[in-house]
Amino acid sequence: MMSVLLLAALTTPASAQTGTIKGTLDPCDAAATLAVVDRATGKKYAAQLDEASGQFEVADLPLAGAFDILIEAGASRVEGIDLSVPRSDYEEEQPLSEDDARSIKRKVAALNQFEDTVEVLAVEGNIQHAAVLVNKLRTKPFYGSKPGEIVWRVELWHFERPDETWVKARDELFLTLHRERLAHAAYKRNSVTFAPRLGGIRLSTDSPTADVGTIQLPPAESGVRVLLEDKP
Repeated sequence: MMSVLLLAALTTPASAQTGTIKGTLDPCDAAATLAVVDRATGKKYAAQLDEASGQFEVADLPLAGAFDILIEAGASRVEGIDLSVPRSDYEEEQPLSEDDARSIKRKVAALNQFEDTVEVLAVEGNIQHAAVLVNKLRTKPFYGSKPGEIVWRVELWHFERPDETWVKARDELFLTLHRERLAHAAYKRNSVTFAPRLGGIRLSTDSPTADVGTIQLPPAESGVRVLLEDKP
């Protein structure tokens, strides 16, 4: 039995053991850098960009975890974000209501004590599970801070509703996407767009290649925002 398993492993094509994410940047910015990141591990994989066609590819990716695409083009940054959640227990999926979203936003604000500015960029999910993208600032002086210095954090939280009340997911704290100390003036020059269409990309032996299609970079306007659109 051991020899049979070993033979199978040796004869399995390498392409079935790794995966590829590809797409097209249109228009192509020759100075742009592209990569994909596994947020759980923080490991990044650089993309190869064809400047003539705008096509890019990240090969030899492990068939595990979920990947977000990262694009830096001049002063602009686009980041994939995984706002997917588990299905609810209902036979027919029940959507997240506006009342649910408002309740979750209030709870997010109440759970933040250090930051004085808390902005919920997105709440996505269903009647039992929700993913929440939060942009937070500490603009007031803090221990060891310099004049004009702030703390900027972007976090992905998950909520669940086991009964009638929404509670923060108990099996995790949160996923930190950004955590920086910087001058407030520098923060105001940030141009960061989170794109769910470019996040949560999963590969498998049955589907080792993911094509995200054409990516059009948003205008390089200052601010931190989320671009909600349907996945292809």
